Amino acid sequence: MKFFVYADSLNPTQLKRRAPEHQFLCKAYLPDHTIHFCRWSSQWRCGLASVIPSPGERVWGIVLEITDEDLKLLDEFEGEVPEGAFRHVPVTVVTEQEERMLVTTHAATPIGQFRPKEHYLEWVMKGARHWKLPDECLEKWQSFRPR
Repeated sequence: MKFFVYADSLNPTQLKRRAPEHQFLCKAYLPDHTIHFCRWSSQWRCGLASVIPSPGERVWGIVLEITDEDLKLLDEFEGEVPEGAFRHVPVTVVTEQEERMLVTTHAATPIGQFRPKEHYLEWVMKGARHWKLPDECLEKWQSFRPR
């Protein structure tokens, strides 16, 4: 299955735990969406990122080929969020070569609005830097830092 990863699972340490058999396919962005912190993470003690529609914006991430076993691990979120808090959503991403690709991603069922914390944002940005995602991606995550 082709799966789009855009938040804390970008971090290579976490990705190895949650999708050990993954294969990197490409960098891509999800058009007309933005990051929203609508779930609470007991592990991170802050808001957990999801994507929501937002015309004109885009969310950068990576597309992976994952196994059914990887998907089970990704869905468990290491027990940090209730079962069913995130659902699988088919989305069309755009690759760096401007090709459109139908993939699956996680999107949260919102329960409120929460703030991310510095350690969570750093974890995500470490992953974005690891995959050499565009500066636009890092700037977006930096914009969520508490002022």
